[in-house]
Amino acid sequence: MRLQVVSAIGGGAPIELDMEAHDTVAKLKARVAQERRIPAATVIVVFRGQQLNDADSLKSVGLADGDRCYLIARTEGGSLF
Repeated sequence: MRLQVVSAIGGGAPIELDMEAHDTVAKLKARVAQERRIPAATVIVVFRGQQLNDADSLKSVGLADGDRCYLIARTEGGSLF
């Protein structure tokens, strides 16, 4: 299946990925992280208003060919003091 991943904040070009229905959300996150050159641990994927769980398959969360999901990149914060 071909998925489009769009950055929910900050824009940027959408990422087009070819994935399998049985692939996990964790695998999708890893591919997104690789494309954006960010740590996979900072990637959150949202579909139909719900944050997706790493262990779920793409099919089980309802993703299908041509669907669009959203990327939120969590920032790693530090102390100001």
